Amino acid sequence: MNPSQEKPLKVGVVGAGSWGTTLADLLARKGHCVTLWAREPEVVDGIRSTRHNPFFVPEHEVSPALAVTSDIREAVDGVDLILLAVPSAHLRPSIHPIREYLATAPMIVNVAKGLESGSGSRLSQVILEEVGTGNPSPPDRLAVLSGPNLATEIAGGKIGACVIACPREDIGVHLQEAFSLPTFRAYRHTDRTGVELGGTLKNIFAIGAGIVDGLGLGDNAKAAYLTRSLHEMVRLGTRLGGRPTTFYGLSGLGDLMATAASPLSRNHRLGQALARGEKASDILSHSRMVVEGVETTRMAAEWGKRLTISLPITEEISRVLFDDLSPREAARNLMTRSLKDEEE
Repeated sequence: MNPSQEKPLKVGVVGAGSWGTTLADLLARKGHCVTLWAREPEVVDGIRSTRHNPFFVPEHEVSPALAVTSDIREAVDGVDLILLAVPSAHLRPSIHPIREYLATAPMIVNVAKGLESGSGSRLSQVILEEVGTGNPSPPDRLAVLSGPNLATEIAGGKIGACVIACPREDIGVHLQEAFSLPTFRAYRHTDRTGVELGGTLKNIFAIGAGIVDGLGLGDNAKAAYLTRSLHEMVRLGTRLGGRPTTFYGLSGLGDLMATAASPLSRNHRLGQALARGEKASDILSHSRMVVEGVETTRMAAEWGKRLTISLPITEEISRVLFDDLSPREAARNLMTRSLKDEEE
């Protein structure tokens, strides 16, 4: 099926967190027929009765055209597009019951950013593994959406942009048309691996940016930190299969710039809390929202050792998160490393 630009799509959105709710509302306001699946009964009841998600972006009123359900199969049955907005820790168990729907859906878009704990798999890999069990695998129909997209801003109608990466350019064009609004511009790409890695790896460096801000290290330090972070992102991302130029686009540099500076970023807020001396385990135990950068940091540090890639920033952030290294000592370690050529 090749939905035309003029024909509204039937869309099932799996996951009613901040980003899933925001994108479901965006698509509904564009005229698509959208059903949002929520795990929590309070979210379903809240949206139906007040048009507000009580837990995520609660200040934003969603479109009256947006349907919501607690039955995941109802949300995805017979749709043109399945949009997956489930945190990495819950993705595999969430999509297992709908494998047959994913196997036949004309288009699938994953919008979550992260890695599966334990395996370190990208989320697109998790989806393809699950769907491929006894079903025709949909690798050419699976896209990822990424970019500097703070949900609260997009939900509030502020201007933003994203990139949608799919191996099939015709599907990329359809998705680009489906998501674009006067306030939200979608670009397309074919490097799904690179776009996915950019959106994932930047979470590591957003934590570090929060530490830089929390320690009050200044604008010079922040600029130097972000420049070296991008260098590290490209170094690791290309070894993992992404194209180097992809990381200088919206999903890499763009997303890094947004999350490294905004108080709306969960990863940035975590870094600031670490700079105040709080422990990561204590912070995360009191948060309803998932901070994807924590697990990504763990996996990236392991990859660096396994692949013998120099990732000094990632290593220091990992030590702060998991070994109780003080943030100020981590900064000192980075500044007193042996001197290098800038391209190293």
